[in-house]
Amino acid sequence: MTIFSTFSPSVRTNLTVLFAAGLCFWAGLAGLLPTLPLFIETLGGSGQQIGIVMASFAIGLLLARPYLSRLADERGRKVVLMVGLSAIAIAPFGYLLVLFLPRAIVPLSLAGYTLNLDTSILAMIGIRAFHGLSIAAFVVAYSALVLDLAPPANRGELLGYMTLVNPIGLALGPALGGFLYEATGFTTAFLVMGLLGIVGLLLVSRLHEPYQPRSDAEDAGSKEFWGQLWSGRVRTPAIILLLVGLAFGTISTFVPLYVREAGLALNVGLIYSASALASFM
Repeated sequence: MTIFSTFSPSVRTNLTVLFAAGLCFWAGLAGLLPTLPLFIETLGGSGQQIGIVMASFAIGLLLARPYLSRLADERGRKVVLMVGLSAIAIAPFGYLLVLFLPRAIVPLSLAGYTLNLDTSILAMIGIRAFHGLSIAAFVVAYSALVLDLAPPANRGELLGYMTLVNPIGLALGPALGGFLYEATGFTTAFLVMGLLGIVGLLLVSRLHEPYQPRSDAEDAGSKEFWGQLWSGRVRTPAIILLLVGLAFGTISTFVPLYVREAGLALNVGLIYSASALASFM
């Protein structure tokens, strides 16, 4: 950690503010993991529909990631950080507003298969996809800004320290979300997660971003993004991460339902917290 003593006061301040905003981001995002599947069930969602809603997070992430990555280069990291935190702040309020929507069944046909969805479930799918913008924006801009602030000789070390915000936030958020749900219900848990996003926005507004002119090489690189994505050295790690993500996504979605059906007197958020803490081993 002595690396921070070698930085100028302005850089240290920026990194501290950025780290605090990162904690708000990851805690606000992960705090909904133990509660959102249960909330969808209270809306009348089946197991299949719960899976569809939770999976729709990836729709917003995948569609927005290339554009937001390019925006971080063209408009700056701070703007994209604020996009990510705005999604964290807004989405929980959107979930709660679903409770006030008029209810109706909407039949959706796809490839000869008809799926009957309540309007509340359709709204949850849309809001969850919007929520996916959070990771698409924040993760890219956060790492890029850390590298912008770090001296070339210390970039790897500093990035290692600064990315600790991920497991710390993933450990704190579910424990807090699960506790609030058990103590007061969905509304307070969701409002607090949204508040964390607002606090993160206020923190990011204090950042002083170094000016980083975009080079021709970066322009060319962005045009070749999709080609690079399918190159051999990228494709294999991507497939591995896809398989890991499928396993984690499936388990994390249905753990809260399993804990409740098993009758365990347990803050389900602690299960997610334990998983995050294991990443420190």
